[in-house]
Amino acid sequence: MISDAAAGFDRRLVLAAAMIVPSVVIATQLYASYRIEGIPVSYGPTLVLQLCHWELWTFAGPFVWDLERRWPLSQRGSLLRHAMAAPALAAMVILVYVPIYETVARLPWIARSFPSMNRPLISMVAFFFFVYFHVELLVYGTIVAAAHARRATAVLRQKEHDALRLEAELTGARLAVLRTQLQPHFLFNTLHTIGSLILQQQGERAVQLIAELGELLRSTLAKRDSDLATLGDELVAIRRYLRIEEARFGDRLCVEWNVEPAALGALVPSFILQPIIENAFRHGIARRSSNATLRIGAEIDDESLQVTVYNDGPPLAENFSSTSAGGYGLKNVQERLRARRPAGHFEIVNTGDGVTATLRLPRVDRDDSRVAS
Repeated sequence: MISDAAAGFDRRLVLAAAMIVPSVVIATQLYASYRIEGIPVSYGPTLVLQLCHWELWTFAGPFVWDLERRWPLSQRGSLLRHAMAAPALAAMVILVYVPIYETVARLPWIARSFPSMNRPLISMVAFFFFVYFHVELLVYGTIVAAAHARRATAVLRQKEHDALRLEAELTGARLAVLRTQLQPHFLFNTLHTIGSLILQQQGERAVQLIAELGELLRSTLAKRDSDLATLGDELVAIRRYLRIEEARFGDRLCVEWNVEPAALGALVPSFILQPIIENAFRHGIARRSSNATLRIGAEIDDESLQVTVYNDGPPLAENFSSTSAGGYGLKNVQERLRARRPAGHFEIVNTGDGVTATLRLPRVDRDDSRVAS
């Protein structure tokens, strides 16, 4: 963090550079005016005298800056305070400049090329007030406006930072809620399958499924504090789930895998594939009386990861839309993807003699330091 002393020094440097502008402008005006009137004068001495004048704001300016911080323009009564302070400070700058002018103007190299003001001190002070006082007020107002703009910008940036932090916290909380909603949904479906086996008097298979379910829940609890998992870890959980479904469908189910090895290290939202697989079974494979195929694929490039889940079940209705799907699981998937930054994309469409669900995510590798959501 920049200290107050360093910030004050930086402001003086900025003011010193800025005050060159009125020095050059007024020196040019005076030089042109003297030349038009036929008074011999050199530009260099004229500019030196103006620099001696306006660079005084290098010292007065930080005080004005502090006044704006003490009397912010947004505060009631501040304009009146500045209206009283501005003339006082402008007069002080002019009164300090008078002896400086008298001293510098008498230097030999200045006196030879710049007309002397042979006036009484009171007359000279009155002349400077008449010529420069309104410009001094303008400089005071400019510094106050700059200080106000700088402070307002800092406040705005802080508010934006707080808003982004709050948004991130709310997004994290929302993802946590969605995830906790999804786990009971998956558990209910799995217990339903086990119950069906028990009703069919397939006790041994039911025991095997309970063991698989135990392993699946154990791995789920192990990563309950993380919203991200590698695709490889997700597919391990999916394989356990598929063993549960294979016990239900037996030889009728054929599972095919087409996953690029490079995709296994990519990070995905944890438990994001589970409802997509469940949907393929519930609305596709379970509705077939003959053999059924489930095909899971994953491709990755420099920008994105694409995961596809195909089943050869009945096609979707003509008016089907993934954004308005009635299933709870798919809604959960889409809400989780929308809540992420950057957002992912999900769609489910008819393809040939089956249905394909496609999940697209920005590529984020396990060792990628950009992971923030």
